[in-house]
Amino acid sequence: MLVRARCVDGAVFTGPAQWYPSEHMRDEFGEDDEALKIGDTYVYGSIIEEIEVLRREVCIPVRDWIEAKEEIARWFAGRWSVPLEAYRESISECIRLEDSVPQWYVVVRGSRIIGGCGVIENDFHERKDLTPNVCAVYVDEEYRNEGIAGFMLGFVCEDMARLGYGTLYLLTDHEGFYERYGWEYLCQARCDDGTLSRMYVHKE
Repeated sequence: MLVRARCVDGAVFTGPAQWYPSEHMRDEFGEDDEALKIGDTYVYGSIIEEIEVLRREVCIPVRDWIEAKEEIARWFAGRWSVPLEAYRESISECIRLEDSVPQWYVVVRGSRIIGGCGVIENDFHERKDLTPNVCAVYVDEEYRNEGIAGFMLGFVCEDMARLGYGTLYLLTDHEGFYERYGWEYLCQARCDDGTLSRMYVHKE
């Protein structure tokens, strides 16, 4: 989940969070205090004054969740008409390259994957100069209309910018959806199957 923790000294930490019991902290760090790991920072329970839950779900780069790569590949293959092996190969390349393209992301609530998308060089269209492309954006139907797509897209754009990709492109047939999240219509692009789709751009 995504939280904001306020500490007794006035410090505020915001980010995806995971709680670690005192036994873990003692074994790992020699500190006899439970802790909340927010992003890359361990915040000890004894100094936390208030915790605000901002979102129940968290967006995870697949490069940071290697042990779930097969589950993730199967999740995407179950939602798009793309062979499972294609996702396996792209996700394996994502893990191998770490800070380059492709990248894959999933949104998790509890222990369940409920959304996901990827960033690849080209989403099967003729404009090879418009790269990289956000692709395979999907939120499971029962979790739609909760702002999850926008949350995920915002995370992906920020993460890719940190990796050095401040400009992203996205091919879609939707009109009026991606504009809500800072994407701008750029042009029409011809897909590999000959059809035309709308190309959007996002700049951090």
